[in-house]
Amino acid sequence: MKRKASTVGSRLSTGSPPRILAGRWKGRVLQVPRGARPTSSRAREALFDILQDSIGGRRFLDLFAGSGAVGLEALSRGARASVFVEADSRELERNLAALEAGPAEFEVVRADARTAVSSLAHRGETFDVVFADPPYSLERALSKRIGALLAPAGMLVVQTDSNAPPPEFPGLSHLERRPYGRNVFWFFGEARR
Repeated sequence: MKRKASTVGSRLSTGSPPRILAGRWKGRVLQVPRGARPTSSRAREALFDILQDSIGGRRFLDLFAGSGAVGLEALSRGARASVFVEADSRELERNLAALEAGPAEFEVVRADARTAVSSLAHRGETFDVVFADPPYSLERALSKRIGALLAPAGMLVVQTDSNAPPPEFPGLSHLERRPYGRNVFWFFGEARR
């Protein structure tokens, strides 16, 4: 009896592993860190349908990367480079190795989001798309710094649960809200003058 319960419990907690949806790595299965909640395939597909014209040849930042599913999807669809921020990057690095991503295509920043954002901003790094899927709401200090990472005409996309309050980013304008099941994508860009 114990054996059956643990098997069911493990199936419920892990779900099916995410796959790359399109591009050169289409169909490849990704490893997910224990306890992570990857963006659903449906929501990821909707996100990239929206971003399709913003990906090719661009720089992408996957903040709170987990397995790297979103940043890897961007690379698979033609992004020039993805930077992944993840304190525990073991599964992410396994995924990058399995996909044989070229070293010029990615960087893994092994740090918490606050430290990584400060470090990237200090280095003068900018990105065409910044994607953030925080496990909890973004702290105010981090919210103030993210805008410094956007390239001119860049876009910030924040994923929250459907019942979370709208995030705020000083100096950025809210462009759009798109709900997909339990996920909501909030799009931000340069403040309108």
